[in-house]
Amino acid sequence: MNRRGLLGSVGRLLVVGGVTAGAGCTDAASPTGPLTPPRAPEETDTSGASLVVRDFVDVEGEEGNLLVRVTVENRSGDRQTGTIVVTATAGDTEETVSEDVTVPGGERVDVTVATSLSFEAFSQSGSLRVNVQY
Repeated sequence: MNRRGLLGSVGRLLVVGGVTAGAGCTDAASPTGPLTPPRAPEETDTSGASLVVRDFVDVEGEEGNLLVRVTVENRSGDRQTGTIVVTATAGDTEETVSEDVTVPGGERVDVTVATSLSFEAFSQSGSLRVNVQY
């Protein structure tokens, strides 16, 4: 009987199996997921409102600040005026900015609202709330 050969084979299997099982477990985890944070889960109450936020997206300004591009829709047939209110959070810093908007009846308007928050800080741990007030 060739015990040395058998023990050597078992030893190699254990070493190879251990390396294979541990592969990837020793690497430091790198961040995954979307580059920008998810939108705030609260929906704007649009019941009976003629001006509504149709969509918004965060972008980086030329100076590295956070810009929010907002699409406002007028669901009425008449010209409507309101104020877009954006509350942006990056880490422990929160900023609320606003921009007046006038939208012809039945149309959509895109408005860019600038903040002083760093886009990089916002991308790492930020959130947005966007609504229209009358």
